[in-house]
Amino acid sequence: MICMNGATVAQGLQFSLDDVEVLVATLDLEDVRSYRAEISSRNFAASKVTPYFRVKVSFALSCSDDINTPTSEPIQWRYHSPEEEISLGPACWLWDYLRRSRQGGFLLPLSGGVDSSATACIVYSMCLQVCSAVWNGNQGVLLDVRKIVNDESYTPKDPREFCRRILTTCYMASENSSQATYDRAKSLTEEIGSYHININIDGVVKAVWVVFSAVMGRLPQYSMCGGSSRENLALQNVQARIRMVFAYLFAQLCLWTRGIPGGLLVLGSSNVDESLRGYFTKYDCSSADINPIGGISKNDLRSFIQHCLENFHLRALGSILSAPPTAELEPLKEGQVAQTDEADMGMTYDELSVYGKLRKIAKAGPYSMFCKLVNMWKDICTPAEVTKPS
Repeated sequence: MICMNGATVAQGLQFSLDDVEVLVATLDLEDVRSYRAEISSRNFAASKVTPYFRVKVSFALSCSDDINTPTSEPIQWRYHSPEEEISLGPACWLWDYLRRSRQGGFLLPLSGGVDSSATACIVYSMCLQVCSAVWNGNQGVLLDVRKIVNDESYTPKDPREFCRRILTTCYMASENSSQATYDRAKSLTEEIGSYHININIDGVVKAVWVVFSAVMGRLPQYSMCGGSSRENLALQNVQARIRMVFAYLFAQLCLWTRGIPGGLLVLGSSNVDESLRGYFTKYDCSSADINPIGGISKNDLRSFIQHCLENFHLRALGSILSAPPTAELEPLKEGQVAQTDEADMGMTYDELSVYGKLRKIAKAGPYSMFCKLVNMWKDICTPAEVTKPS
């Protein structure tokens, strides 16, 4: 930005794929002198200081004709909305990471939920920015594109077509997956253009439990089948961790099967609320090469999804927004999801977002957080209810 006397006269792009951006403005230095002369305290302090020795030279930085040159007028500073920042900032960072890593693109385990869908939308936003930069003549971006796709003659003409080249999405179904999440994931990939694959992990999951049973002589059961909470959690964790193994396997060999050199970077999709609560499985989708949404709350991600729905015209996001968040790691009931994230956590994402802001922004500890929550939630719960562990 270029500012003078407290006013902004030029503003650059907050997020851009350009390595260098140059801003130009015409200013009158006499305006600076006049502005400073109005500050009486400064004039008083300056009168007490020994003046600098001045050296007169025979040249000038301007000419007499410059007096007719109009100066730049102050402008209104433009702020990005939080949704725009999520769309632009992580997308620029992903592009920079990809071009520096010299990999062939990204692999994203896509579940059909808000988190992984938001990650997919960030990659799609990246594709939009890359195509826009190429269309505007950015040769540096075009050169990076050609290196990534391994095609010296390639020029991206459509964001969806470019997305298919650099983003592979993978829906990893199990016997606990519903048709609804499959349909949502498939619809989104069709709209953003990613290269999409579907796999079923049931065979590998069952093989793991065959080995366990052969060694230990027992098999765990889900809670709804009479098992303990430890058994129930173990059954869920195996599914989640096997998905991580498949993600890295396909990231390493997916391009090879298509006759394309290179590998893919695995994208994670664990939001900051779940990390704060500890609601995730170690070495599942929280384990990846990059996690673009790792510092973003669930509520902000939902707002971002709505932003993409309205601005990118991705209609599949409507059904994703309306669906209850679920890990789909427990058996279905009559084909419908019986497990929800908020029921598992014992709190809503709205409540969890409040905890996150108090902890991160207000720097509140347990006691000060309790004091603030008692006042914030006085209309919905008693102080005793605030202290109840989830």
